[in-house]
Parts: sequence; structure tokens; C-alpha cells
Amino acid sequence: MDMMNPSRLPRHSRPGYRFASAFAFGLALIITGTPGPGRLGGSVSAQTLNPCELLTLDEIHSLSGSASVDAGISNSLPAFGYLACRYAWGEGIKRFKLDVVVTESSRMFRGVSPDEIKLRLLATVRAETGDTVIPEIGEAAMFEPDSVAYASATAMVKGRILQVNLDGLFAPDKRDQIVGLLKLAASRL
Repeated sequence: MDMMNPSRLPRHSRPGYRFASAFAFGLALIITGTPGPGRLGGSVSAQTLNPCELLTLDEIHSLSGSASVDAGISNSLPAFGYLACRYAWGEGIKRFKLDVVVTESSRMFRGVSPDEIKLRLLATVRAETGDTVIPEIGEAAMFEPDSVAYASATAMVKGRILQVNLDGLFAPDKRDQIVGLLKLAASRL
């Protein structure tokens, strides 16, 4: 056997092979959320929640005006504590997408206390921008106009992070409607 040419070594004898295999296996366990030693295989309390039931099409018409809104399409990953529903309406530059997203805060902020999560959420509000704190929704809530075509309202409600995101031209101008939808969805969690 030629020791100077590692490609001729048997596969299991290559340096780092066992480490790489163990690392890939561990990463797969972390990504899939499979319980390991000392970890509980907890259930996701949002699994029974249907994010497409948090808002009605009539309520979404506050954003869409006279445009017809397509029924919500769920794109959830319950095993990861992520539940989402997307609504769409309009065409071309008048096309909008509204996402209602519910994420388990314990999965989004692993190992962080609820009080610290609230502080972190509110710390994202930037002074001298259109960012605003919304005091009357959940434990912590804010509105962020991220660009001329994207705005989001986020709240921590009952251990979950609830987001209502609008993607479409001049989305930040619809602040009151987005916050109103967040309030309605939060009341149904």
C-alpha cells in the first residue's frame, strides 16, 4: 500500500473520516430536532394550530381593497415549531403577499428566558425610523417598515412569536391595517 498517496488508503483509515462522519450525524440530529442524551423530545404546542385560521379573507380585505384574495396556503414545518400561511392578490407591480407566521419562541431563541426574548424583540426597534413599539398586543410587539416594498408586525404572544408580513409596493404605508391584522391574529392564539 502506498502511504504517500492517501487516495489509495482504505476509506475508514483516512484521517478525519470518523470525525467528519460523527459531525455530519450530530448535525443531522440537531437539524431534525431528534432528542439526544439529556434532551427531552418535547412536543410543539403550535402543532394543533392552523395559521390559515388566524385571519379571515374578509379581514384581509382591509389590505387588498377591492382585489380578490386567494385562499391562504399553509407552508408549515410543525416539527421545527414553524407554522405559516400565505395569502396573495393582485398582479404585476400591484401584487401583494401576506404571510402569517407563528414560531415557538423557545425554538427561535433557544435557552433564552421569556423576559430576555421580549427585550431582544424590542431592541430591534431603531430610533429615527418608522419602527414603532405597539403596546397593546401580547407581551411585546412592534412594527418595522423594512423597505418600500416590505413591512412586518411582530408580537410575542403566549410563548410564541407571531408575525404578519406584507410584501408589495408601498407596504409600509399600510401600517394600521397590518397592525390591525396582527392584533386580530394574536387574539386567536
